[in-house]
Amino acid sequence: MSAEALNPGDLSGSHVKIGASSHMGRNIGFVAGAALLGGAIFGFYRYSMQKDNVELGTLEAFRSAYAQKCEAPAWKNEISPMLRDTYLNSSDLRATVDTQLTKLNAGGTCDEVMKALKAASFPMPAASAAAP
Repeated sequence: MSAEALNPGDLSGSHVKIGASSHMGRNIGFVAGAALLGGAIFGFYRYSMQKDNVELGTLEAFRSAYAQKCEAPAWKNEISPMLRDTYLNSSDLRATVDTQLTKLNAGGTCDEVMKALKAASFPMPAASAAAP
């Protein structure tokens, strides 16, 4: 922009602003947006954790019932990270565990349950992997 293009009348008086204009509204918007995004991430994380804990509760109930009914002490051990991840990421495995828990509670045999678990590629505890 050349000096000739400027209107000298506009350069005098109290209406001329020198320096940057205030960005208070923009900055508040950025902070509010970041807070909302952080809240959404935190809420999703909490929801996910609660859902995983419910699913793992079912797995723990199944393992406990199997250990007690089938006299399998290896099933009483803590859930391994591999089993935890495999179980939480497989809807087929979760459905199989739900079905087999119902069968165990209804009087199903340990052999039937074990066959169904093996067919679903359920990760077996180390000590019971050699069991029939």
